[in-house]
Amino acid sequence: MSPFRLLLPAMLLAFIAVPASAASFDCARAATPFEHAICDMPELSAADDLLAKSFATATGGLTKGAVGLMRADQRNWLDYAGRACTDDAQAMTSGRYDENGGACLVEKFNTRSRALEQSRMIDGHRFFLQSVYAALPDPYEADNPDSYWKVASHELVMPQLDSDDPLAAGFNRFVTERAAALSDIPLPEGGDADQPDASSDTSVVIKVKDLGGSNRITMDVSTYWYGHGAAHGNWSVSYLHYLADQGRGLIASDVFAGDDWATILSDAAWAAVQAQHADWLQAETAGDIAEIVVEPSRWDLSSDDGLTIQFQPYEISAYAYGAPTITIPWDRLDAIKAETQDAVRYGY
Repeated sequence: MSPFRLLLPAMLLAFIAVPASAASFDCARAATPFEHAICDMPELSAADDLLAKSFATATGGLTKGAVGLMRADQRNWLDYAGRACTDDAQAMTSGRYDENGGACLVEKFNTRSRALEQSRMIDGHRFFLQSVYAALPDPYEADNPDSYWKVASHELVMPQLDSDDPLAAGFNRFVTERAAALSDIPLPEGGDADQPDASSDTSVVIKVKDLGGSNRITMDVSTYWYGHGAAHGNWSVSYLHYLADQGRGLIASDVFAGDDWATILSDAAWAAVQAQHADWLQAETAGDIAEIVVEPSRWDLSSDDGLTIQFQPYEISAYAYGAPTITIPWDRLDAIKAETQDAVRYGY
């Protein structure tokens, strides 16, 4: 069995001066149920190895300050992982994880590895990862020995720029503010967020999607909510657009202009919905989508083929159809084109 990494106790990990992924633990010295699970379960051991590599890659090339933030992030995640797959949201001090607990840990490890892939260089900008996690006991499930939902899990993952220039300062502030508005998990900086719901699982993951030249940074936002015991979860896909030269998020007038731009866009979107999703369409009129399609958070500007507009499950079709999109060729929207549209699209 390969050594188990990244699992030194939090106090010890806080004092090591080398990357956390360089630490190792001899499985002969495994003491806690969490440590034994990693050493005894082959699938979890493999997930731990992957996580070690993911963390080492994610911290490569970062400044000292960013490495410190990601180490703290990883310690917080380790604390969360040790509690999220138990029956009471407390780290196990005796016994062993059962099959369900082990499968839960594998899922948490692999999800964390995928999140760490966001920490990378993109078009000359070094992005890194910041995240917040929470695990709470579900008071309505505590006395049910057969419950699958005894613990509520919550995650918030967002990108940050590793630099001390004004671009990074503005971008990091923008993303943090938007993330706080999207999630109920209190951020380390504090704020007005309530305690997360103890009877649901939530996830908010913000990823860098596209850099439009040197001026626009577009992120996709994936959210998930599952109320314990529900038939299925609810999810959504949307976008955040940051304009570096303005130090703010995108607004509709950056892309479209004219007193009737919203009506023209809505009519074009309705025609596209009918043409591209006729077999599954449940919306009945252009009015059903009018408020949706004018929201910049629904716009993907990255394609030369046209403006892509994102819908959520249920908005125009059945849940089983997923979260459909439409694409409207840019030339069909020339009549409402704002003077700043090209600068925003291409980032100059």
